[in-house]
Amino acid sequence: MEDQELKTKIRRILVKLDFRIDLSGFDYLVSAVALAIRDERYTKNLCEKLYPKVAELHETSASCVERSIRNAISKASISSGLKKINKAYGATLITPYERPSVGRLIKVLVEVYNANLIGDMLRKQELDA
Repeated sequence: MEDQELKTKIRRILVKLDFRIDLSGFDYLVSAVALAIRDERYTKNLCEKLYPKVAELHETSASCVERSIRNAISKASISSGLKKINKAYGATLITPYERPSVGRLIKVLVEVYNANLIGDMLRKQELDA
């Protein structure tokens, strides 16, 4: 799959999870999830591998990437979307009533992608309100 096509799918899912597209953390999160899908080793060490790589892609610092992604998560109203992700997956990947950490959210999105649920969710619009 082309990188742009992958990022478009990730963007669509994040929008359905009520992430605000006007925040820089949104773009950083899209890049982080795409990198983690391509190489899951990025999910093992966010601070030393993932954040610096995303920062390099966006010409900023790793600390700015981390702070901006956390801000994007804190501004999102994602609980209903997380419930639907859990339902589609058939198990509780993430507790919908708590704000997930950056690493946890990325890992869940990678798992959902690897289970081929993102395409299904987008086609069936299971994440719609």
